[in-house]
Amino acid sequence: MILPDPEKPVRLNVKYDKDASFLAGGLFTDFMISVISEDDSIIKNINPARISMKMWKLSTSGNRPPANAETFSCNKIKDNDKEDGLCAIVIVEVLPNQPVKLVPKIKPPTPAVSNVRSVASRTLVRDLHLSITDDYDNHTGIDLVGTIIATIKGSNEEDTDTPLFIGKVRTLEFPFVNGSAEIMSLVLAESSPGRDSTEYFIVFEPRLPLLSRTLEPYILPFMFYNVFKLFKLSQFFFLDDQLSQSIVMYKSLFEASQQLLNEMKCQVEEARLKEAQLQNELKIHNIDIPTTQQVPHIEALLKRKLSEQEELKKKPRRSCTLPNYTKGSGDVLGKIAHLAQIEDDRAAMVISWHLASDMDCVVTLTTDAARRIYDETQGRQQVLPLDSIYKKTLPDWKRPLPHFRNGKLYFKPIGDPVFARDLLTFPDNIEHCETVFGMLLGDTIILDNLDAANHYRKEVVKITHCPTLLTRDGDRIRSNGKFGGLQNKAPPMDKLRGMVFGAPVPKQCLILGEQIDLLQQYRSAVCKLDSVNKDLNSQLEYLRTPDMKKKKQELDEHEKNLKLIEEKLGMTPIRKCNDSLRHSPKVETTDCPVPPKRMRREATRQNSVIPIVTKTLSCC
Repeated sequence: MILPDPEKPVRLNVKYDKDASFLAGGLFTDFMISVISEDDSIIKNINPARISMKMWKLSTSGNRPPANAETFSCNKIKDNDKEDGLCAIVIVEVLPNQPVKLVPKIKPPTPAVSNVRSVASRTLVRDLHLSITDDYDNHTGIDLVGTIIATIKGSNEEDTDTPLFIGKVRTLEFPFVNGSAEIMSLVLAESSPGRDSTEYFIVFEPRLPLLSRTLEPYILPFMFYNVFKLFKLSQFFFLDDQLSQSIVMYKSLFEASQQLLNEMKCQVEEARLKEAQLQNELKIHNIDIPTTQQVPHIEALLKRKLSEQEELKKKPRRSCTLPNYTKGSGDVLGKIAHLAQIEDDRAAMVISWHLASDMDCVVTLTTDAARRIYDETQGRQQVLPLDSIYKKTLPDWKRPLPHFRNGKLYFKPIGDPVFARDLLTFPDNIEHCETVFGMLLGDTIILDNLDAANHYRKEVVKITHCPTLLTRDGDRIRSNGKFGGLQNKAPPMDKLRGMVFGAPVPKQCLILGEQIDLLQQYRSAVCKLDSVNKDLNSQLEYLRTPDMKKKKQELDEHEKNLKLIEEKLGMTPIRKCNDSLRHSPKVETTDCPVPPKRMRREATRQNSVIPIVTKTLSCC
């Protein structure tokens, strides 16, 4: 029977308020992450820095995070980081936030109109679809109803020659239902007033009784010409719109390329720092890696150290031959003889003999589990339930030896005294094992020989109570001072009939394990650095290609031509920025601010995926 490992992570448990609403631009709810082991218990000694969260927009490519997924951590991971780990996927629907502005579904071209008889020459808008969005361009307000007020305004509030809509009116109303409004056409009145070669604005202002806040209107600029200039300049308007769209596309391309380049530089810097950190750790272990032919050298070094480690593991070492108790569930820890290991042979002999009557005892977490074993064995098996131990009397494992008083050395002992419990190592269940052996051994001290033990006891009793003393020669002085006799002398190791604590893996084997782990991480770091450097160089070469240089020249030419055309048309170059019309009838020409890259740390789009990932737990 293979028992589940309570220290091996197998999955993540993510708890959060499933009734919470995730609004674009808002804050996430709290996520509580637990790492679950094979026996379905929570592993409590996981470093929070090893748990991170990635966030990306859900796509048809599946649930795997893309390379540009945003990563969040409790704090910066300073120790070694492995690529594999556990992952839990949480899909949340990000809802639109508060309505903010009125926008067109498709941005119309800049109208150029006159006041002649031809309806086509007086048409401002055809098939204009207006809807409401939040601050992050998510459509919202589908439950709102009201009206859209369209008003023609000029740059100067005192202008009396402002053009009029058909019917000689300056204002028109359109129904707004289910979050949108359809405007089939807007036409100027025949012989409408207006100054030649002048820019005017149509302000579409939403009036929604159910909404307490004022929304940003949509403002459409248009040019008014007399009939002779209109035909002459119509081709310029077409070119103006074409150039504007082309410039936007070119700039989007260059911004995306630059953003990718910056991300690649960050990846190179992170990989370089990781490689340098691991190289320094290898130097602490006296391992130097050459600057050339690194990967072949690492491979050869790994092969040699793995071979050395395997040879050490194969060497015979002391082991407990007492059969362990393998029945039961996770509530059974096993027999005391199997819970601890001792490196020194002499110490293992005397401590095993000292605890001889307890070595066969089965330790359980609960009294119910102990009772079940008792019933199954008809009372022949010793059992020790941990929930029946009075823990307040257990010794403090950090307490100094009794010859230290108030941080000062009271006398100089001989025979290298040490608490017997400090010689134990626990392969598993460290916290429970400290409880067990803290109760069994208490403050028992081990020294070299009987003379050293007698000297130690004689000095200690002058200042405090002296616990049981054991010697590496196999003697015992009880806490009441009694020693001598067969009952206080340990037999040779072979007389213990295998009821002896086993020896741990040699320290050199553990050191080799650390070195092998570091070398494997360093190999991955070197390969990662080489890979991201190649990607960066490839991107830099792409940006220097004749095709990209040609696109940059075309962008410069388009911007220059657009400026010339707008000067000829008498248009404000930044007419698309119309915020000033919201609060003032006077139109001011201020620079259009470039929208920041919003919400790198907020939920800005609908259908986002938030995976919780532990990157450093090597148990996929």
